[in-house]
Amino acid sequence: MEKSSTTEIQKRRIPMRKILFVINPAAGKGKGLKAIPKIRQRFEKFDYEIIISKEVNGITALVQEELHKNYTDVIAVGGDGTLGEVINGIIGKDIKVGAIPLGSGNDFIKTLGLSEDFETRLTAIEKGRTEELYVPSVNEHYFINVLGWGVDAEIIKEKNKNIIREGKLNYLFSTLKMLWIYQPKEATVYIDDKKFTKEVYLVAVGNGQFIGNGMKVCPGGNPREKAFEICVVEKMPLRTLLRHFPKIFKGTHGTVQGIHLLKGHSIRVRFPEKTVIQEDGTLRQATEILLKKEKKIEMII
Repeated sequence: MEKSSTTEIQKRRIPMRKILFVINPAAGKGKGLKAIPKIRQRFEKFDYEIIISKEVNGITALVQEELHKNYTDVIAVGGDGTLGEVINGIIGKDIKVGAIPLGSGNDFIKTLGLSEDFETRLTAIEKGRTEELYVPSVNEHYFINVLGWGVDAEIIKEKNKNIIREGKLNYLFSTLKMLWIYQPKEATVYIDDKKFTKEVYLVAVGNGQFIGNGMKVCPGGNPREKAFEICVVEKMPLRTLLRHFPKIFKGTHGTVQGIHLLKGHSIRVRFPEKTVIQEDGTLRQATEILLKKEKKIEMII
């Protein structure tokens, strides 16, 4: 009788949830695959499934194919890009989203002030406590952290082909190289009702604060607020740019003449020609983009 009572208590403590873990095998040099045995061990008393992405940028479609199974939670096991793809798969559905950050940067988790420790994140997912956060869209596609163009996108391109492949070191090396050789480009930017056309090194639109594993490019970026923070770096002498570059790690670069930290709810950008942009580390091309925050998700924290 006592044993039966204990079993009933255990059942009541386990929420009525159905959890889908989405593994990005490329994240963190295979850390996602190595995490599977621990996930199975920790969630053996839950109703859960694990799926593994087999192609780059295929996670959104993979998640959408699974939605008929009525999951209550979908957990991205990878980096910011993996989380963004998962969100694109479930946006508009009554599904909670979680993250086990195993990417090279995990910058969105840093913005939320959450621990990147593997065991701590597993515990948070077990508890299932959530917070409502804004998810921005760009041309009807959704991202989660920071979208940028100019030298920012070129840094991602360089990082992706760099054989060093060592997280922060790779990003820092690629950043310094591209700052040295990149030529500022013209863009016309509309922030709410204000318009400006300038030659810029960088424009970054932040829902989160960080890029490149800790560079605080948009220090006021906040997914709990509807406004974006926009960092605009105008054309300036290279020596000036390099001299002030270290300030980006503390988020104090907004004090530099020619660098602007702005707030806005609707951002539209027009480029003279098709331009590469980066969205949570994923590269895309566009001649015009429109960014806004209209939808929210329930994020497991």
